[in-house]
Amino acid sequence: MLRARSLLLLTMFIPLSASVWSEPARRIEVYAHRGARAFAPENTMVGYQTALHIGADWIDMDVVLTREREVLLSHDLVLNPDITRDEHGAFLAPSREALQKLPPDARGAYDRTYAAMGLTLKELQRFDVGRLNPASAYARFFPDQVPADGARMPTLREVVRFADKATQKKIRYQVEMKTDPAHADYSPPPEAFAAAVYKVLKEEALLDRVEVHAFDFRCLYELQKLDRRIRTAYLTSRDNEKGGEESFLSPDPKVAGLWTGGKLLKDYGGSMPAMVKTLGGFAWDPEDAELTKEALDEAHRLGLKVVVWSWPEKLGTAFDAQLVAKMIDWGVDGIITDDPGRLISMLAARGLPVPVRY
Repeated sequence: MLRARSLLLLTMFIPLSASVWSEPARRIEVYAHRGARAFAPENTMVGYQTALHIGADWIDMDVVLTREREVLLSHDLVLNPDITRDEHGAFLAPSREALQKLPPDARGAYDRTYAAMGLTLKELQRFDVGRLNPASAYARFFPDQVPADGARMPTLREVVRFADKATQKKIRYQVEMKTDPAHADYSPPPEAFAAAVYKVLKEEALLDRVEVHAFDFRCLYELQKLDRRIRTAYLTSRDNEKGGEESFLSPDPKVAGLWTGGKLLKDYGGSMPAMVKTLGGFAWDPEDAELTKEALDEAHRLGLKVVVWSWPEKLGTAFDAQLVAKMIDWGVDGIITDDPGRLISMLAARGLPVPVRY
C-alpha cells in the first residue's frame, strides 16, 4: 500500500516537472560586450577568454583601422587614457575627463599623437590596455574588473582564430565598425573600412557566423554592396530619437543625416524599424532605454532581429536589472551586456535557454 501510494505521488509530480523545464519557444541570445567588460579588460584576448568561460552566444568587439589598414580591436578612434598605458606603465593622460578640459590646441595634439589610424600595428601594440585608470570615472562602473597587465590590442584575426579554436567554431561574432562622421580626419573612409573588414570575414570563413553593426550607417551600406549575405545591424541610441543631441528628426539635415549618410528618418515615416528595414538591415540594435514595446513589435513585424545594448554613463550603472528584466519580458532577440554572468542567471531563473560555457 505504501509503495503504491509513493508511485502515485511520483506520477503526479512528473508532468509538473516536465512542464516547468520543457524547452521554451523563444531564446534570448547573450552577447558578451567587448568580451566581458565587467570582469576583464575590454577588447583583449583575456577578455574573450573570460567571456567564453562564463558563456555567450556571441562575443562582441569594436574595430578600427591602423595606418596600414589592419583591422584592430579598439573602441576608440583615439586611444582612451582611461584604459591605455605607455611602455613605461604611465596612463596616456590623467583621464578622459581631463582631456575634455584641455585647450583646443593641446587636445588636438593628443588626438593627432594617439589616433589609431595614424599609427602602425606595431606602434599600437606597444600600448598596455590591461588595467583601468583608477582616476577615471570609467573605472567606477567596473569595480570587479580583474587587471591583466601586459594585455595588448589584438587584431580581429587573432581573436577569431583564438575563439574558433576554443569553441570548435561554434561561437558567433558581433563586430562593430567604429567611425565618427564628425571627425573624418580620425575615421577611415567607409568604403575602405568595409573592404578591410570584409576581407577578414571572408578569409576566416565567418560570413554565416557574424553580425556587423555600426552607428555610422555608411559603413553598413558599403558592406551590403560587397556581399548581401552579410548580416548588418543598425545601431541607434536615445540621442538619435526626437529631441536628442544627434536626432534623426532634427530640423537641421546636417544633424539628422550625419550618421545615416544623408538619409532622413522623416522619409521613412519617422519609424526607426522601417528605416532599418528599407536600408537593408538584418537587425536593429537600439539602446535599451530608447526602445519602446511598440517599436519592438513593429520591428518584429518587419522581420528584423532586435538586439539591445546599455549605456552605463547615461544609466549610471553597468547593469540595470529592472531594465534587463523588461527587455526579457518584452521579448527582445538578444541583449548585449558587460555582465554576461548576471544576464545568464536572470535567463536561467525564468527557465529560458542559456549559452554554452567553454
